[in-house]
Amino acid sequence: MRGLFLSFFALLASFASASADQTDSRLDGLFDTLRLSGPGDAIGVVDQIFTIWADAQSDTINLLYARAQQSADAGALKLSNALLDHIVALSPNFAQGYALRGAVRLSQDDQDGAAADFSRTIALEPRHFEARVALAELLAARGEERAAYEMLQQALLWNPHDQNAAARARVLRRDIEGQEI
Repeated sequence: MRGLFLSFFALLASFASASADQTDSRLDGLFDTLRLSGPGDAIGVVDQIFTIWADAQSDTINLLYARAQQSADAGALKLSNALLDHIVALSPNFAQGYALRGAVRLSQDDQDGAAADFSRTIALEPRHFEARVALAELLAARGEERAAYEMLQQALLWNPHDQNAAARARVLRRDIEGQEI
C-alpha cells in the first residue's frame, strides 16, 4: 500500500507546472468534465487536475516540492519529510504539500501523521479524491469501516472512474452490511 501511494504521488512531479493550486478556477470545469466523461477520457482530466494541484504558485515551494518528491522516490524519506515540513510551514494552504507528506509519513509507518496530513489536504481541497482514498484505507485499517466507506463514497463523487476505490467501497459495504450506514 505504501509503495502505491508513493508511486501515485510520483506522477505529480512529472507534470508540467500550471498557473495555480487548488484555488484555480479551472478546477471546477475539470471536475464537471471528470464526472461526465467516459473512463477513457478520465485519465487525461485527472492528469490536468494534478498538474494544477501540484503548482504552489511559488518558485521556491515548487522547487522544494520537486526535491521532496525526488527524495521520496529515491527512498530518502527523512529528507523528503523534512523538505515537506518546510513546504507546509512556508505555504500552509498548499494542499498538495500535505498530500505528499501524508504519503511519505505513511511510508514511514506514521499512520497518525499520515491521517492528519490527508485530513488537512481534504480540509484545504475537499475534492482531493486521492487523499480521501488514502484516508479511507487508514480508517479501514483502524477498524473504522463505516467511516472508510463514507470517505470512499465521497472520493467517488469527485472521481467516479476510480475502479479501485469503487471495488474497495463494495468490499467495505459488504463488511458493514446489516449495520446502519
